[in-house]
Amino acid sequence: MNKEKVFKKYKDKAEGLLKDNDRINNLLSTTTHRLTDLIGNSDKIANLVDKVGVFLRMIKAQVRGHYSELPWRTMLLAVGALLYFITPLDMIPDFIPALGLTDDLAIIFWVYNSIKEDIEQFRLWENTIELENEA
Repeated sequence: MNKEKVFKKYKDKAEGLLKDNDRINNLLSTTTHRLTDLIGNSDKIANLVDKVGVFLRMIKAQVRGHYSELPWRTMLLAVGALLYFITPLDMIPDFIPALGLTDDLAIIFWVYNSIKEDIEQFRLWENTIELENEA
């Protein structure tokens, strides 16, 4: 099945969600809890946690007004990816051992690669902020 077709539903949901900061904060919180449950399971999971963590930080920084460089499309894709990630009954239900996260990994990696330039810019900004705070 085509990833774009499957993901469209989540991108559409993300568009509505981005209009409500309370719902965005709830998504960020739910995603953080889901990540906490996954940490330490394997290298693939660690990579997934890293990518989702970047999405969380980017969205949080943008919503709070600390960072304003993310295009709407990037926000839409990142929020859609988080919605897909926290939905237990997606293309491959998460409760199926060994396979349940396969589709989540595919969507997260696909979105990450789709917005990689924006992520790199965000990480540069993040590093600059960290250096300023250390000085």
